[in-house]
Amino acid sequence: MSKAEDVDPVTGLSVAEMEALAEDLYEHRDEAAGDVVPSEAVAEVRSVVSVRFSRTELDGIAAAASAAGQALSTYIRNAALAAALPIDVDAARRELGTATRALHQLGRSLGAAA
Repeated sequence: MSKAEDVDPVTGLSVAEMEALAEDLYEHRDEAAGDVVPSEAVAEVRSVVSVRFSRTELDGIAAAASAAGQALSTYIRNAALAAALPIDVDAARRELGTATRALHQLGRSLGAAA
């Protein structure tokens, strides 16, 4: 729609008609009537982020989300948040030590039972 006589398929108005309406609305913008609509400020602004995956990657992620009983977007969000958390290396080492000791004890118990 570049010519003044071109008609917008949505509004049915020509470019010239839309320009005239826009100018009239702008000129009378301080005269707008209507009820004041209360608004509420939101403390936390949320964002939508676009991420690109190959079909193969997305299929694997979708399968994991389904197995976890989560919506795909929830699964991706939770994975991103978990990856962004700092890792307490000392706590991880303690947990690994506890698990290692438990496995050794289990191995000794199984060996003694045989």
